[in-house]
Amino acid sequence: METLLNLGLALALGLLVGVERGWQEREAAEGSRLAGIRTFGLIGLLGGLCELLSRGSGEILLGIAFLAFVVLMAVAHVAEARVSHDYGVTTLIAALITFALGALSVRGEHAAAATAAVLTTIILSLKPVLHRWLQHIEQQELTAALKLLLISVVILPVLPDRGYGP
Repeated sequence: METLLNLGLALALGLLVGVERGWQEREAAEGSRLAGIRTFGLIGLLGGLCELLSRGSGEILLGIAFLAFVVLMAVAHVAEARVSHDYGVTTLIAALITFALGALSVRGEHAAAATAAVLTTIILSLKPVLHRWLQHIEQQELTAALKLLLISVVILPVLPDRGYGP
């Protein structure tokens, strides 16, 4: 029963990502996009099934399945790009993440898989907001934010956690 629930989660997380991708591409003609809601659901399920089938073989079988999936998606992406002249790779990357989400779900990493699925879906849905933000940000603002990140994420963690001086 646990295996069925894990596969159900793999499918559900794929459908979640697929809802966003399908919505973004809702105006595209049927069959003209790389993947939509059904395909993403199936990708999540595929990742889960590959994880299930790889049990007992170590990680090698899952790795081979993932590489085969990467090749399949890359070939499909190139074929679509030749026709549409759209060379963006966001849907391709989302598909690879979705495969991994399915594998994580079946592995029992439910919180990690669900968190990654929600974050992926949010990032995908924020495309217009992020692109508008990039149009309005000034170089000085970007530089200041990067300096703040450098200090708080890179420099401060390596400094000793004690006072200096007298």
